[in-house]
Amino acid sequence: MSELNELTRRLLAEGYTPEDTPPGMQAYKQHEGGWTYERETLKKMVFETPCGLLVEGSRFITGYMSTRGVTWRPENDNPVVTCPHFTAEPCPLRHPSLQQERYALHEDDIIYQCACHQTDRPFTFEGSVEEAHKRVWQEADVLWEQFQAAHKGRVCRQQSYYGRTTKSWYAYYSPMRCTSYWLGCTRCSILDKDLVPQRGNVFYDVRKTWIEKGDGLFPDEQRISIEKGCKLLDKTVSLTICEAIVKYGKHDAVQHVMSEFHHDLFFDRSLKVEILNLRAARIDARDILQDLQDVANGIQVTHAADTLKAAKEQKKARRAAAKRQRIRKVEQMILTHGWANLDGLWQRRAEKLLDDERIEELLQQRKEASVQKPPEELQLSLF
Repeated sequence: MSELNELTRRLLAEGYTPEDTPPGMQAYKQHEGGWTYERETLKKMVFETPCGLLVEGSRFITGYMSTRGVTWRPENDNPVVTCPHFTAEPCPLRHPSLQQERYALHEDDIIYQCACHQTDRPFTFEGSVEEAHKRVWQEADVLWEQFQAAHKGRVCRQQSYYGRTTKSWYAYYSPMRCTSYWLGCTRCSILDKDLVPQRGNVFYDVRKTWIEKGDGLFPDEQRISIEKGCKLLDKTVSLTICEAIVKYGKHDAVQHVMSEFHHDLFFDRSLKVEILNLRAARIDARDILQDLQDVANGIQVTHAADTLKAAKEQKKARRAAAKRQRIRKVEQMILTHGWANLDGLWQRRAEKLLDDERIEELLQQRKEASVQKPPEELQLSLF
């Protein structure tokens, strides 16, 4: 940012120079447009919207907006806030450059930015932007009670969203969401049933089909593999939720799993991935006869549980090998330097890796080795 902000222009006109920092300002920085307010200075300032709502300066500490060739910040006396009225059409009081600046995840919840100006009015909660936002959600609470009654209680606030522009509640149902947040529910209002205490997971199989490139005279070959018993969820949940995912949330579950294969699918155009046999269970049961049939049909069959177990065993083996290496190193240090000559770090490592009996054994070996070592031959010198 090379253009000077309005605050800097005013202070320069008053006689300040970049080398002299005015009270309550941060040091002059060209890329910030000159001087900027210190945090404590900004906290004491009060701004107001064009319609007269009060805004505390602390709201603008975390950053500013720059769009349509304008930098909207306190130093330009135009920081922006979200309009708390959430109207469908832009407010005529809004700055002309912000009339078309709108954000909307849904057409029933349109967000407009509103530029503020500094005011000498003292801040009060009454008549503030915060109070206006509070009234929005108070109204939402009242409308939620009506919405819930209209659906005879078969809605969940965690599975609904409120359109602040249309002042309407909308419900959806994704049982996968119930696994992402610990809501502490014992009963599902949407399913209208209690959650069973038995916990489980959602299992699925992954079938992959791809072309194995041939070599020389050997032609390309189609390969098929199936990995069975993959877990959808990172942790177990009530079987009621698991069954709901299989019955009502299959699409979300498949999309969640397929996201893991985006990289492979992008770089191998012959690869095809299918998510099969989505099922809810406490423990996944293997169908040995089906496994044998798949193998007979030329399909490579693996089980996620076996793959995970092998990975854990390999990790355990690597850790054991690393520990043995550390033990050998600390034993060599004791044999070479003794105990008294070891620094504190190596002594602590030895006490952690070796018991007292082993340390004493090593020290005894060192002592015996030093006794048995033949004395160095004396050189006779004629001089």
